[in-house]
Amino acid sequence: MKLNTAMMLVALATAGQAAAKPLVIATDATYPPFEMVDSSGKLGGFEVELAYALCAAMKTECEVINQPWDALLPGLQVRKYDAIMSSMNITDERRQKVDFSQVYYMMQNRFVGRSDKAATFADDQAHFKGKVIAVQEGTPQDNFITARYGEVAKIKRYVNAQSPMLDLQSGRADYTFGNMVQLKVGFLDKEMGKQFAFVGPQFNGTQDKILGEGVAVALRKNDARLKGQFDAAIDSVKADGTFDQLLKKYQLEDLL
Repeated sequence: MKLNTAMMLVALATAGQAAAKPLVIATDATYPPFEMVDSSGKLGGFEVELAYALCAAMKTECEVINQPWDALLPGLQVRKYDAIMSSMNITDERRQKVDFSQVYYMMQNRFVGRSDKAATFADDQAHFKGKVIAVQEGTPQDNFITARYGEVAKIKRYVNAQSPMLDLQSGRADYTFGNMVQLKVGFLDKEMGKQFAFVGPQFNGTQDKILGEGVAVALRKNDARLKGQFDAAIDSVKADGTFDQLLKKYQLEDLL
């Protein structure tokens, strides 16, 4: 009897330890101001802070870890972590692999090119014939550019979100295309982007579904409990002003 009681106590202690295990959220920290690594090596950015705010609303401990973009979805599927918060747009292709929380922001996209050539820009295939467009690989922006200009332009794809900007700066690409906020804060507002500007119209998922239905938390298939918790937490941080405070901190007031 004493042995059985001892075994029950051990089992209860083990269950308590399991319950205390922190929620692990992955991000690709190459996408300022949404996620980045500062000079001390610490993860930061709008979505990193938002992740911790959502965990606080859920009353659960959590840890945000840095992972390469192309490893995010596979890592989630093999349970390396519990969720992804990395400006990941909802698309039909991604829905086949993972589920999503409710949307917490809508991404606006635009081309960036040399400012001295902005007047000659035209959003048509004739203009892009022979041009080089640098994009982040495996993104809705990559799919959008490939569908519209893949037959006439050379498309250079990179895992790291910063690499297309570096190619643009060095002259190895004529354009990049992506999230307007990230391109402005991560490139155009910096010294390296001073000879460049937004060109052409804005695009979002409302105009073309290939660009996604909005940014949300990615979760494993059929994890209804965690989806419900994230949905409620997103409502909570928007209702109590936390979300707006983070938008202001990272100068993202025009994000929504």
